[in-house]
Amino acid sequence: MPDLILPEQLEHRIRELTPEKRLCLAVLADCVHRLRKAVRQPHSLKTGRIIQRELRWLSSRADRPYSFEAICAVLDLDSDAVRRALRVKW
Repeated sequence: MPDLILPEQLEHRIRELTPEKRLCLAVLADCVHRLRKAVRQPHSLKTGRIIQRELRWLSSRADRPYSFEAICAVLDLDSDAVRRALRVKW
């Protein structure tokens, strides 16, 4: 089971991030939030589209600005490890 980190434990670290890293973290967090919210709702065409769009973004290997790969690189995260961790959550 992955280690659990509470938001309170990250607050001081987030404040130390550069604006670019904060933006990248916000984009990644938004994706995770949308997925978690969508999978908890009754299945509909809209939630199916949201899940499909977010999973497509997460699985993309493209290396362009604000792609999943680029965001992981800016945040110094192993993109494959993040993908594996997120799969466990759903």
